[in-house]
Amino acid sequence: MTLADPPSLRTWSDRVRWFDERLRRAGGDTPVPVDPQTEAILTELRRVFAAGAWVAVVVLAQTAIDSAVAERVERAVGDGLDLNTVRFGRDYVWLRDRRNAYVHNDSPLPAITARDLAQDVQRLEREARKAVELMAAALASRA
Repeated sequence: MTLADPPSLRTWSDRVRWFDERLRRAGGDTPVPVDPQTEAILTELRRVFAAGAWVAVVVLAQTAIDSAVAERVERAVGDGLDLNTVRFGRDYVWLRDRRNAYVHNDSPLPAITARDLAQDVQRLEREARKAVELMAAALASRA
């Protein structure tokens, strides 16, 4: 299998099930209400998660959070405490820093290499799953 090969249908289905379960749990067994743009980002995120595009998962998970937070602030939804956690909570800072490293990389060393994609798959997958769990909690206002 090469980096460009798709996962098996079974792996794809297992990943979709895992992703959907995280959103379902975060929403307390009810759909997590999101605006149309965040919904589109979630749809794309679900696809890249199922494909095993772990770096893209981290980038899109933070993007979904940013989109939902912007919409929530615009509509003045919530008491603000959940937004503080999403903005400044340790795990959310980790996610934002990770995304920023991938997107902006202002370090002398690359944040990710093709070699990392091939040899560090388990760590990248763990980080992607953590990103999805954080995103689900943030979207459900349980951050």
